Amino acid sequence: MKDMWATKLLASFRYALEGLKYTLVSQRNMRLHFLAALGVLLLSLYLPLSKLEVLILFVCILLVLVAELFNTAVEAVIDMVTKDFHPLAKVAKDVAAGAVLLSAGTAVVVGISIFYPYLDILSLQAFEQAPYPPNVSLATLIAFHFFLTLSLKGLFHRLGRPDWEPSMTTSLASLIAASLVIMTAHLLVTILVLLLLALLLGTRLRIKTRKRPVILGAVLGMVTAFVGFWLM
Repeated sequence: MKDMWATKLLASFRYALEGLKYTLVSQRNMRLHFLAALGVLLLSLYLPLSKLEVLILFVCILLVLVAELFNTAVEAVIDMVTKDFHPLAKVAKDVAAGAVLLSAGTAVVVGISIFYPYLDILSLQAFEQAPYPPNVSLATLIAFHFFLTLSLKGLFHRLGRPDWEPSMTTSLASLIAASLVIMTAHLLVTILVLLLLALLLGTRLRIKTRKRPVILGAVLGMVTAFVGFWLM
């Protein structure tokens, strides 16, 4: 009886490892998550992090990996049930992908908050002389803007006005570009950042049939940046 229990236990571990291996081999995003996790863990070994900070990082890493596992499981079940397009199948896949996005975003914010006091990567002259040096408030502003843009997209979708849904890509890009301009107050940095933003907006406008979401996203990102730094 004990041998049977031990055999089942070992089999369950083997199946779990098979699931991890399948996800790692078949899903590109999982491979990226694993590489990022290895980099974070190696960096945590080098830096003098506290036990609590390491535990928080470990939990965030597991949160992202578990979300990706559930996302892969949902996609596999849906593909097994139907190969044809179905609105509910799209909803299930999108929701599962949204869970991965939220968990990854949370991990990024937590990682920035923990690693920033130990790193001098951003200590460039332009940032040292900036009226708004980068800190955790910037990560908070980006997270707030993400949820704001997502809420507006959901609101206009319910109202049946998809043309008024701001583009998430251009919205975040405009927010980050405007934040860099405000933080550095440096002419060369401002010119380069605005040039990159113009190239992005030009590309998005060329490939998008609906131009209004791109423009609204850019305006929303800039307004949020200026208001956010004014309140800081």
